[in-house]
Amino acid sequence: MVSLIRSSWAAVAHRSDELGSLFYGWLFRIAPETRELFPVTMELQRTRLLRALVHVVQMVDRPDELSIFLRQLGRDHRKFGVIGEHYDKVGEALLGAIREIAGPSAWTREVEDAWTGAYDLVAQIMRDAADAERGPAVWMGRIMEHRRISQDLAVVRVQTSQPVPYVAGQYVSVETPQRPRMWRSMSPANAPGPDCVLEFHVRTVPGGWVSRAIVSHARVGDVWRIGPPMGQMTLDPRSRSDLLMVAGGTGLAPARSIIEQLIVEGTDRKVALFVGGRTWSDLYDIEALRRSAQENPWLSVIPVVEDDGRQHGAETGTVGEVVARYGAWADREITVSGSPAMVRATVNALLDAGTPFLNIHYDPYHTD
Repeated sequence: MVSLIRSSWAAVAHRSDELGSLFYGWLFRIAPETRELFPVTMELQRTRLLRALVHVVQMVDRPDELSIFLRQLGRDHRKFGVIGEHYDKVGEALLGAIREIAGPSAWTREVEDAWTGAYDLVAQIMRDAADAERGPAVWMGRIMEHRRISQDLAVVRVQTSQPVPYVAGQYVSVETPQRPRMWRSMSPANAPGPDCVLEFHVRTVPGGWVSRAIVSHARVGDVWRIGPPMGQMTLDPRSRSDLLMVAGGTGLAPARSIIEQLIVEGTDRKVALFVGGRTWSDLYDIEALRRSAQENPWLSVIPVVEDDGRQHGAETGTVGEVVARYGAWADREITVSGSPAMVRATVNALLDAGTPFLNIHYDPYHTD
């Protein structure tokens, strides 16, 4: 089954944009009531669908890790109002779209059976997790601070009435009043605390409907809806390994959250944080990070810029290139966070340097 799914996916992956459009076309045709669950513009939704599909295909031979992701996804989908019968329609639409793209010569009976069996398993895990969840589908949070760092970057602090049960390093999805039904995945930049405050670092990105609205138009008092926590880029409480964290841009947020958690708990683990940007001004939190390193001898902070960084005491190059120059880091647990392109490049650079793949942790969802 694994081989058939991967080989058939490889045959259609180059037409992934078309596949996303076909899938939603199928879904809205056979289940028109689902259209109101989605935003008017579907571009971001198609991208997220494809990221989820790619992640499932990549993890199909690692069932334990895949199961964790799918259970989180099932709980998360409660926020959309998804009910059990929707899973059958989604499966019909997904297989119909892949079959249409693949064509009759590639879509054999064996391939169809493999995809059907795999989807049935995926859907059952998600259904079971959603049915078993007793917590809220969403948490309501009110903006208590909106601080504009630069034209394209803001720090937003949101306070909820009930604690959101996230772990340092995880991410949540948010819906803002400026962009209803357009959910954006963001990592809290602080560890969970008794004040129920979540801090988000938001940078506008090209085509980022939600990020632009948050940076430019969000205001103190706005109420956000916050979805269940997701992600596996968290500290393993059973491990005492030293850590390497590689962050690009606002991908610093989950690394910052983990560092804060380690400070609160106390640690004797060595932590190296490489934080990268195109220019020195992109390293918006570097002075606070350097102060943390001075106060906590177990923490090393290495700034990296693509421009010449020598005048700032920074390494020069992409963050992936620089971290790989230091070696394979084979004795460390590694987290990578940033844009999809930065994560891909960094993971590839680490693998080329000899880093064991199982040491590297990153999440499939990123910014819009």
